Amino acid sequence: MQEPRCGVPDFFHSNKIIPIHMTSHYSFFSGRPKWHKRKLKYSFNRNVKEDVKPHLESALKEWASKTRFEFTRVANLRLADIGMSFMPKRTHGDGFPFDKNELGHAFAPPNGSVHLNADKNWSRNGFDIQSVGLHELGHALGLGHSRNKKAIMYPIIFPGEIKHLDEDDINGIRTLYNFRGRPH
Repeated sequence: MQEPRCGVPDFFHSNKIIPIHMTSHYSFFSGRPKWHKRKLKYSFNRNVKEDVKPHLESALKEWASKTRFEFTRVANLRLADIGMSFMPKRTHGDGFPFDKNELGHAFAPPNGSVHLNADKNWSRNGFDIQSVGLHELGHALGLGHSRNKKAIMYPIIFPGEIKHLDEDDINGIRTLYNFRGRPH
């Protein structure tokens, strides 16, 4: 069985991840894109079910608790910095159709789009939407993948696995944004 993974490209070379940051396991996108504001607006596409929204909002709260970001929900997706949608496995307009293993993908700042695979089993016996959302939101904030298996930014998650931010994720986001000390 192939391992499920995120749709954001890994940094592979000869079956090994190339570390972008040499002393830790986290990585950044090429050019280190990031938000140049701390108050970010988010919105849900109308295809996001009401019972899923609290899980994705909990993921945002987890990122906010370890950073200096403030997330505010807006009704209009076009006004949002981060837009969350469920998209079909096939081509869905961004040039990156999901393959059979992808749970989601997200675009680095300033795009901020988070696409979750609408064809996956998101039930209790399937994949944890909050964990996958936490991972994809990390990409929307500018983080690449981590080589640390405990990190939320590790590119693989298994059915039934629940993950939270790891020290590697926190160090990565704080390094990218030059956050020092405790947030807020």
